[in-house]
Amino acid sequence: KFRKYRSSQDYFNELQEQYDFLIKNQGPSPCGKFNYKVVNNNLELDEWLASDTSNMAVIVTIEGAHVFGCGTKESENMPLEQLEIMLLDNISKVKKWSHPPLFITFAHHFWNQLCGHATTFPLSSKIMLNQNPGLDTGFTDLGKKVMTALLSRENGKRILLDTRHMSAQSRIEYYQYVKEYNQMHPKDTIPIISSHTAVNGYETLFNSMKKKDTAFKKKKSPFCSWSLNISKEEAQLIHGSGGIVGIILDKGRHSGTKKLSEIDKIDDEQDKRDAFIQLILDNIFYYIGSVGEKSAWNMITIGSDFDGVITHFDCYENMSKIPVLKRDLTDYLIKTNYKQELWFGYTPVEIFYKVFFSNAKEFLVNNFS
Repeated sequence: KFRKYRSSQDYFNELQEQYDFLIKNQGPSPCGKFNYKVVNNNLELDEWLASDTSNMAVIVTIEGAHVFGCGTKESENMPLEQLEIMLLDNISKVKKWSHPPLFITFAHHFWNQLCGHATTFPLSSKIMLNQNPGLDTGFTDLGKKVMTALLSRENGKRILLDTRHMSAQSRIEYYQYVKEYNQMHPKDTIPIISSHTAVNGYETLFNSMKKKDTAFKKKKSPFCSWSLNISKEEAQLIHGSGGIVGIILDKGRHSGTKKLSEIDKIDDEQDKRDAFIQLILDNIFYYIGSVGEKSAWNMITIGSDFDGVITHFDCYENMSKIPVLKRDLTDYLIKTNYKQELWFGYTPVEIFYKVFFSNAKEFLVNNFS
């Protein structure tokens, strides 16, 4: 399997194979304890989960628009007109699936000929993982056409865009598109999604991209200050669009390297756990403080992804620890009243019920129809 995918660049065929596998294997798990079904709207999700406590509902999403067949050696050598026809045809095929994706992460780690991507790997990885082509650039004309085709309702179900991995310049351009569209279509607005992210501590997108994303840039920062992450301005834009952010569970995306190094040296297990909890809370409260009103609590959920880097929080290494994380976050606020002025009247129990469940559910009510 590894040899096949290492040598293959037929991204769209691989996408179709994975989708077919997902659909074909619905039903009981090998252990017989669970039962999964791919659902196509919020009503199906509710009915399926209510019918049995062992049921699991799956919502299709995709990471990286290269899956439509761009960002390959072959596509780089195609005439643009031919490439555009192929991409739009593949998007049409995906929209005709019995269960089309709710959203797609438009960029990923490498150049896809559609929009620029942000730095995600350290300099030490650049020899094997060259991110330079397309790095920090904006949308191409082809990318704008693909974006429009995905968001359109005229060619099938709308597929929302996830801004994670987009360069700061691409996000600036996308936010402007969404702002103008939403002003013209107040009854059909597009929510901004950043499905697995953290904050960078900058006031604006422009400020976050002034300095090159290097190890030195984030060394002494209280947050991971790379432009990959979310600025105060972006938090406000996401909130204003009715969008949502998922809190990433990779510790390296939450903090500067100096602070992480200090935490790693803590011997006491509880003290280390509390330090990680505070890192996560500082990110969460940054969003709340950026918006400055109670409704900011509606935009935050859990985005359990690691950006392909996978430096998980030491005490929350896999999905089985999600209930433990929820308990620890709640208990820490109860114990410390940390940044209580930003709770806006919610109790810790209410806050993390929203973050771990009801915010994502409400987003699906509004956007998964």
